[in-house]
Amino acid sequence: MTRRQQLARETKQRLLDSALEMFSEYGFDVTTVDGITQKAGVAKGTFYTYFATKSDIIVESFWSIDRYYHEYSTRNLRRYKNAREKLLAFTRAQMRHVRDVVGNSNLKILYANQAGQPGSDKIIINLKRRWHSIIRDVIREGQKSGEFRTDIDADRLAVLFNRSARAVFFDWCVSDASFDLVKEGVGFMRHWIMAALQNTPRE
Repeated sequence: MTRRQQLARETKQRLLDSALEMFSEYGFDVTTVDGITQKAGVAKGTFYTYFATKSDIIVESFWSIDRYYHEYSTRNLRRYKNAREKLLAFTRAQMRHVRDVVGNSNLKILYANQAGQPGSDKIIINLKRRWHSIIRDVIREGQKSGEFRTDIDADRLAVLFNRSARAVFFDWCVSDASFDLVKEGVGFMRHWIMAALQNTPRE
């Protein structure tokens, strides 16, 4: 990466961080592009070099979360011996990242923005996200090894798995972080979702 590319990346991240801080403090609708750029210490026109609208900040936030998921899975999942352990490890890392890096306030903003947008073509449920492909591939591995059921295809099971994870995230938002996201999230997946995935021999 050249120095110029590094500076551009830092500027974009500064705008992203400034926007999310202001969304959290003042709300998405009240926050302006002028305010974001002032907080980031850049010219207003610089914002439009990286983002077309404020909503693009939300989209970029989800892609940023996905980049973390991809990096984690690439570095760590191969160390686990089976698909079940991989899914639980990924869930633990996912919940920890959202709890400690994204945070409750920002997650509320992300979810509220997506819920308020018209139509069904939204980044939060986009099947092109790495979140979906990571889970799908691990489930597919578990199907091949005999760990997981095969009466439902891996793509569909990944949709249901991630829908279940979003339910935990939503509860965490609604309860204003009144429970430990990592403990509850991993417990929910271990005791409920894994049982649904398990390959149970028919009598």
